[in-house]
Amino acid sequence: MKPGASDPFADDETETDQEPTDDADGPAEAAETATTDATGEGDTGDAAAGNDGAGDVPSEFEFPYIYRRDKVKDERPDVHQLFVRDETDTLARDAERDLEKLLGEDVYRLDAREAIYLAGMRHLDDAADVLRSWGYDR
Repeated sequence: MKPGASDPFADDETETDQEPTDDADGPAEAAETATTDATGEGDTGDAAAGNDGAGDVPSEFEFPYIYRRDKVKDERPDVHQLFVRDETDTLARDAERDLEKLLGEDVYRLDAREAIYLAGMRHLDDAADVLRSWGYDR
């Protein structure tokens, strides 16, 4: 493994830094970038029982994602490393705090970033506008 790279399969107990700006699993004020699964739901226990998990509608007996996991990285096997410019990082941190205000509760940074990522995928016209402002499609 490269120096400075983290092990995406390591237990969260090895990453127990209580400093809120360095804890990848903490609320939006923490730091780390990872995301997965375009549905935002991830795999459920039904997938292990032979159900392919294709349905996007959770059953009435299934707990929401934030309650059925033990760790913030549960059901997130994929890592999307994202390198951003300073102004993007500032906007991301502001957006994460704004999400917490909208919801009225602390939100894990990974959850906030994945939600923002999914919202962007649902609004590709806005993403295309950003790319055009960077010089694409000229």
